[in-house]
Amino acid sequence: MSAAAQCSKKDWLLLRRHDKNSKKGDNGRLLICAGSAQYHGSLILAIKAAVRFCDLVYVYCDGENRPLVASLKAATPNIIILTSTRASSTFLPRIDAVLTGPGWVESAENQRLLARLLKSGKPMVLDAGALGILAKKKSIRPLLHSACILTPHRGEFERLFGFSASAGTVMAEAKKTNAVILCKGSIDLISDGRRMASNTTHHVGMTKGGSGDALAGLSAALMADHNDPFESACASAYLLGRCGLRLSRRMGAHYSSSDLVDELPLAALEIEKEETGEF
Repeated sequence: MSAAAQCSKKDWLLLRRHDKNSKKGDNGRLLICAGSAQYHGSLILAIKAAVRFCDLVYVYCDGENRPLVASLKAATPNIIILTSTRASSTFLPRIDAVLTGPGWVESAENQRLLARLLKSGKPMVLDAGALGILAKKKSIRPLLHSACILTPHRGEFERLFGFSASAGTVMAEAKKTNAVILCKGSIDLISDGRRMASNTTHHVGMTKGGSGDALAGLSAALMADHNDPFESACASAYLLGRCGLRLSRRMGAHYSSSDLVDELPLAALEIEKEETGEF
């Protein structure tokens, strides 16, 4: 196996650039299925990360979370709230990518929804609760496809595949599942079964809860914006790490995952200005 490429700002610059004549919706429509009564914060962080990087975000969530999402809807035109799985199915043909799992509990309803979404063949990020379902419901695993990104941390990777994460095992399982794996850690390991990358751009303040939700929302938004899944995973891992480093210069390790989300567009703009020489 060849040595892993190191994620860098070049990964962000590989992403699709928007046509100046594009209209609302041309640059990505994302469906987020996330949240539960216990874990509402995951939903909010994923939404806030996603709306900066695609045109429209449709949200299906637990009924107890809808007032929280409604407050966000009042502040941004990007969010469309769906109140039933039937509504999510109706909107699915319009969707460019799907995010599932942040804040999910492993319920029968979520199992059915995950299977139905995977059968659609849409580009999809599977995070947190969706990975828990995948680990327990082996019948769902064959539905994975090359436009899926799995975002396990080291413990989730071991529960999913039965052994610890390394460059070799991540690449082997990506090839076996036909999906992209972004295994999170002090060194992120990313593979689509053919290509291998690692990301060491991090800061210790990023260990706080919610950084993975931000990463999932960003990755899904980039795929909704018609970017390659592997390239979306590499660019997302690098940009979030860069946000941590930027915040550390102002706050040390004393920042939150909400701060990371707010920093995302600033870090992206910094990279783009460096490329063009604009400061």
